[in-house]
Amino acid sequence: MQKTILFVAILLVQFIFGQQEKYDVVFKNVNLVSLDKNTVTELQSVAIKNGKILVIENTKKSKLKGVTEYDLKGQYIMPSLADAHVHLPEAEADLQRFFEMNLIYGVTKLRSMRGDWKHIEWREKYNGATIFYPKLYLSAPPISRNYDLTTEQIETFVKATKDNKMDFVKILSIKNHETFIEFDRFCKKYDVPLGGHFPRLASGISLNEDVFFNSNYKSIEHLGGLAGEKTNLVSRIKAIKENNIYVCPTLSWYSIGSGQNTFEELPKLAGMQFVSQNTMNEWLASTKTYREKIGTQAYKDEVASEIKDLDEKYAIIERLQKEGIKMLLSPDASGKYMMTGANMITEMELLKNANLSNAEILEMATSNFSDFFKGNYGVVQVGKDADFIVLQSNPLKDLKTLTNIKGIYFNEQFLDGNKLEAMKENLLKTAGK
Repeated sequence: MQKTILFVAILLVQFIFGQQEKYDVVFKNVNLVSLDKNTVTELQSVAIKNGKILVIENTKKSKLKGVTEYDLKGQYIMPSLADAHVHLPEAEADLQRFFEMNLIYGVTKLRSMRGDWKHIEWREKYNGATIFYPKLYLSAPPISRNYDLTTEQIETFVKATKDNKMDFVKILSIKNHETFIEFDRFCKKYDVPLGGHFPRLASGISLNEDVFFNSNYKSIEHLGGLAGEKTNLVSRIKAIKENNIYVCPTLSWYSIGSGQNTFEELPKLAGMQFVSQNTMNEWLASTKTYREKIGTQAYKDEVASEIKDLDEKYAIIERLQKEGIKMLLSPDASGKYMMTGANMITEMELLKNANLSNAEILEMATSNFSDFFKGNYGVVQVGKDADFIVLQSNPLKDLKTLTNIKGIYFNEQFLDGNKLEAMKENLLKTAGK
């Protein structure tokens, strides 16, 4: 009897201590891309539970078990992407297409820069716990020089921004110094960040720099206050660095808008396969009308001027990077011949002209964005949210691999290559392609 009890006890101990913890998901044989170190660690296993990465270890030595397991067979994983400057569609009916266009290019986070109070409802509806759409970071409706607001109205606006959990107040321009000071005062009171254009007053002059750089401004769009400002460039870069202000260059908007592409090239730009033929014909007709109206020489002069401005922007971006100023990535894909999602790669290729490495460019769309919003993502590490994309080849060597995403793990769900391809085919179909 005693031997039987002892034997059962031994079996029980072996059972308890021999139990292998089961994770929700385990990805095996992944090549793990580390952007900050500019390295790849080959053939790792990544274990996930409750949406968090709990273990990363060599697959050959690993005994990790998952309720669901995926063998990626040497494919690469890196953090998923964030577009830091989007304009959401006017109509809710267009949202699903907008979201899916971003997903097929590995974008799982979107910062809205042209806010609307209705976006609060959209976020509640489309960012649920079981819904696989990009996470929205929202601005309140943008402030411009056209608004003549009282102190009470400004406080009500900022308080509504805070109460509705919108992420910041967007400034396009500002009526006067006093209005900016009041916005800044209440944003500091309610702990609401400011961001947007480098503010210009209704008179057309820039805001007082001491006022601006001591404000709650956290990000500057389009290289505002830097491009075309050679006299103030050095002092402003110094102030941006000292105040930890992020910069979002949005080169694609200027490159595609420069007019440098021929009529044969325009329909072949990134993402244009998702544009209906009717829309493309309208765009081309509008462009043709404009170029004919200003004349051949004026058109050539305009393109040359735009390209010169781009060269200046590249030099500024290179300087910002060397100064250690953090930048965010976005094409600002809100104009003709642009497509949300697809132009993320366009933006990355343009940033190469600023002599940034692939790792530095990718950090702009991953860890920098996470740092900006104090998130727990942006790197694939133990303790971080499981939020990454699967790629066929090493993005540190070739950014073009990002044009063909093989999988996305986000919000405790996995979209594999087949699902993403089906999503892409449906987007093409609805565009009539």
